[in-house]
Amino acid sequence: MKPTATHASSLLVACSLLLFSVSGGADGLSFAPGDVFISLEPGPVQWWKADGTFNRPILGTVPGTGEGMGFDVSGNLYVARWCLGPACDGTGNTVEMFNVQGHSMGAVGSGYDCSPHAILFDSTNTAYIGQAGCTGALMKVPPGQDRNPTIFNVAWDYQGSFWIDLAPDGCTIFYTSYGPNVKRFDTCAGVQLPDFNAAPVPGGVAHDVRVLPDGGVIVATGAVISRLDRNGVVTGTYAVTGEPSYWAGLDLAADNTSFWAANYESSRVHRIDLATGQVIATIDAHTPAHTVVAVRVRK
Repeated sequence: MKPTATHASSLLVACSLLLFSVSGGADGLSFAPGDVFISLEPGPVQWWKADGTFNRPILGTVPGTGEGMGFDVSGNLYVARWCLGPACDGTGNTVEMFNVQGHSMGAVGSGYDCSPHAILFDSTNTAYIGQAGCTGALMKVPPGQDRNPTIFNVAWDYQGSFWIDLAPDGCTIFYTSYGPNVKRFDTCAGVQLPDFNAAPVPGGVAHDVRVLPDGGVIVATGAVISRLDRNGVVTGTYAVTGEPSYWAGLDLAADNTSFWAANYESSRVHRIDLATGQVIATIDAHTPAHTVVAVRVRK
């Protein structure tokens, strides 16, 4: 999301969601591979089926903004919730869990500094949570240790450990901080690594980042989506004709040959071919500007 934007009304988004016809059938009752999930800043999540049809809204029970999302090894969905109060002493400031049917299991975890923004799980079901506010610390939470997370005080630009991804080595977290860099931290050694990018990223405002199989990354950088090779050199950018230039959330498709990109201004989410930049599919959330934040694909 864009930190300076005004939050839209939750009621307005909820009404927009009700305009959709829910596509029924037993195959829409549980999360399935290829399903696409779109996090809306006012709180709800849109659940789209792999064939591009809208399934239904997922409505939480935990107050707080809707930010980054992640799936655990069992396929449960987690949504980060920023604070609602200016001093982070009101509602929000937590992570909400949804089971594979999309039903809220309430708030999970503890020890948040403020404004958790991104969450992911590794193959051992260890959670990593990036926080955008206060110290901006990165949290590591092995299974069963949610009351005693490991805290990493990572270096940051302007917005803590804003968006995060885990490298295949299982140790290196790639993260952005609403600045011109793709940053890295080694969670196994507990040390900060040099920035990944060889030069400031195009657009200068790095958001969601996904590590590619070739060792490079794609990163939403506001004006465009940038691709960096394994040496951190920009090798190309992606944009969509006619779209306003503010890209936020990203996720790779299951085949790793394309990715989904969320446009914060238009509330549209596009599937883009990595090699050609061609738009393969488009989802229109039909919500006001500044509501679509993150996109995740159930692998």
